[in-house]
Amino acid sequence: MQQFLKLSLLSVAVVGSQFTSANDFWSQDRQWLLGDWNGERKQLEDQGYKFTAAIMSQGATNIDGGYNDSTTFKNAAQLTLGANFDLSKTSGWDNTTAAIMITKRDGNALTLDRIKDPRSSALGNSQEIYGRGKIWRLTQAWVKKGSTDNTVQFKIGRMGMSDDFNSSQCEFQNLLLCGGQLGKSIGSIWYNWPVSLWGTNVKYQFTPEWSFGIGVYEVNPDNVKTQSDSDGFNLDMNNVKGATIPLELAWKPKLAVFDELPGEYKIGGLYSTAKANDVKTVGKVHDGKHSFWVNAQQQLTQYNSDAKRGLFMSVNAVVNDKTTTMVQSTQQLALWYKGVLDNRPNDSVGLGFANYVVNERARDRQIEINQSNGYDQYNAWAANYIPIQHDELNIELNYTYQWSPAIMLRPNIQYIYQPAGVKEVDDAWVAGLTMRVNF
Repeated sequence: MQQFLKLSLLSVAVVGSQFTSANDFWSQDRQWLLGDWNGERKQLEDQGYKFTAAIMSQGATNIDGGYNDSTTFKNAAQLTLGANFDLSKTSGWDNTTAAIMITKRDGNALTLDRIKDPRSSALGNSQEIYGRGKIWRLTQAWVKKGSTDNTVQFKIGRMGMSDDFNSSQCEFQNLLLCGGQLGKSIGSIWYNWPVSLWGTNVKYQFTPEWSFGIGVYEVNPDNVKTQSDSDGFNLDMNNVKGATIPLELAWKPKLAVFDELPGEYKIGGLYSTAKANDVKTVGKVHDGKHSFWVNAQQQLTQYNSDAKRGLFMSVNAVVNDKTTTMVQSTQQLALWYKGVLDNRPNDSVGLGFANYVVNERARDRQIEINQSNGYDQYNAWAANYIPIQHDELNIELNYTYQWSPAIMLRPNIQYIYQPAGVKEVDDAWVAGLTMRVNF
């Protein structure tokens, strides 16, 4: 992975020295850093074969506060290689698509090293691509078939659950502000990118604006093992503990109150049949667990007649099963304005807020354990002291510099209130930088 990062940085440095024209690396309309392969890449897409290769890095440094205020810099990285196939073109199978994707993550997390008390479980992360092991993973391998009019779509294979349920925009580097929220609060049964699992779902578009989806996904702890690259390609179902069944109703209106600009509103719920431990009572096991969510995304304004420019908003909230889940609820509000400058129509400015609330029953259990060990207040030195966790608020302000579809830079500043929900840890300020290169 380090070699891939060096290559990407070297590529960016080289392209900066080129004379700008439509065919140069530094052209603002360049789709891929390595070009169109003399037209062959576009020809392959027209024939139904689309290939992707990308590197993303997310650096972060602590400016002030946190558990350890000794300044350091940590970088996380992700390599993505994939292919999408339009099987109606390649094989004559009408309304059928397929995809395969592998990923490799590497690097380190500033939040784990400096921001939170190392004795407490993490809630947020200032680098959203960190996690699920520094290994190669099969992230996607699925086939999707649509009906004759495409009102019904059936999908089966290996996939992440937020590919099709509880999905949301990701315009930020902070984990709690990026994408759907379920995988961040019930990660033991809801697996997001880059983890894949066996699953299937059906989506029914019953009116132009309304659709309904239902899925069935395995709950298999083997899918999140991180010891070796073979763990990332686990395909067996020997350790399946049950199934997670999500349902979601989606509405895509163009409301008059927003000048008929597009929006999407979703409400959903899930039930997991896998047995779940009670968060407070030791030894008590429940037959399953459940969660509910709402997602909303709306374009609020439009700049002149350009529908791609304007102010956008997303709102996300999750309520989890109080008996079995440590994070009881999450709330997220994000705003971004795309095309602030006329000469930078694809750049954007983003501001986001995300709050995670720890279940009071889990907190009661932490207090009980500490009292049994003789602790009645925060102890900064005892290795066996468990920090009492409340809520954590994450705020990010960023600027997305989209030089071209091939190159994106996103400097950002983050504020973390009560890291990991521990009141005794100082609030933290973090400076970050996301870079993405599409090859």
